[in-house]
Amino acid sequence: MQKLFYFTVHFLFWTTFVALSWMSVSSSTEELGFLSANSGAPMLLLSWGAVNFYSFYFYFQPLLLDKKKYIGYLLVSVAFCVIASALFVGMFWLMYPAFRAFALEKFLQGMVGTFLISQCGSLLRGFISWNQNLQNRTALENQSLRNELAMLKAQLSPHFLFNTLNNIDTLIYKSQETASSMLIKLGSLLRYMLYESDSKEVPIRQEVEYIEQLVALQQMRFEEPDYIELKIDQRESEGTIAPLLFLPFIENAFKFVSQPAAMPAIRIHLEVTKDRVHLMCKNYYSNTSPSHKGKHQGIGLANARRRLELLYPNAFDLQVSNNHQFFLVDLTITNT
Repeated sequence: MQKLFYFTVHFLFWTTFVALSWMSVSSSTEELGFLSANSGAPMLLLSWGAVNFYSFYFYFQPLLLDKKKYIGYLLVSVAFCVIASALFVGMFWLMYPAFRAFALEKFLQGMVGTFLISQCGSLLRGFISWNQNLQNRTALENQSLRNELAMLKAQLSPHFLFNTLNNIDTLIYKSQETASSMLIKLGSLLRYMLYESDSKEVPIRQEVEYIEQLVALQQMRFEEPDYIELKIDQRESEGTIAPLLFLPFIENAFKFVSQPAAMPAIRIHLEVTKDRVHLMCKNYYSNTSPSHKGKHQGIGLANARRRLELLYPNAFDLQVSNNHQFFLVDLTITNT
């Protein structure tokens, strides 16, 4: 439906362009006679209009206007009008000697026409971009409403909470100091999930702290200290990111990890730079197990991918692979 709408808008523009061009030519007997005697000239005129329109539609508007480079856009528009009109008139001068009588007049008219057509291209591209962004925001809001309960259940997994509380209960008899530290981590984790993650974006340092606390609590399940390898390379701490974006991938790694052939069983590497955020989450995995088979590609990962599509369109790369021994999630989000 959306593609049909965009096609209709383009079709109406070019229909209007041809109609106005014909009305302009019809008012001049000399121009009408010239076009009637040179059947290829109208196609060249239409091609000239298409080059002007789509140069700004596909290139200059996204390159300059979308990035709010207004002065650069104005200078490019003026230069483009002069160059395009000169090339247009020069081509007609060489191909059609009868055109030379009114070449100077058409050069000036061509600059005005080029400017108007190119700005129509920018205007239409801006309208389509605005419409797409509006639809993405609407879809994101609808998706959030539909998945709100499911997300809360995923965040507050009873299995995870009960296991963590039981582990802390056991620790109380061994080390009250460690148990107290774990309770503080659990409280901080729950506070982040319930309150601080309501925002559209959170500071990247908070998301990193959340991952560290989550991994620390999960580590309590395993006696082997090297069972989990967590590496965080945070060279940029002032950026922001959508909250709980990595939760489905990390939760799946802990939920579906199988008996490792060697330590660590789970590897979580997070790299944060000025230009990108990169997460690599890898765990031993056996898809021959009935309890594991097919679940790694379930609704959690599907929702996570959809959320990325809505929040970071054309700015992320998500690769999910399974080689029958390891399950790997490789996610890169670039700054736009």
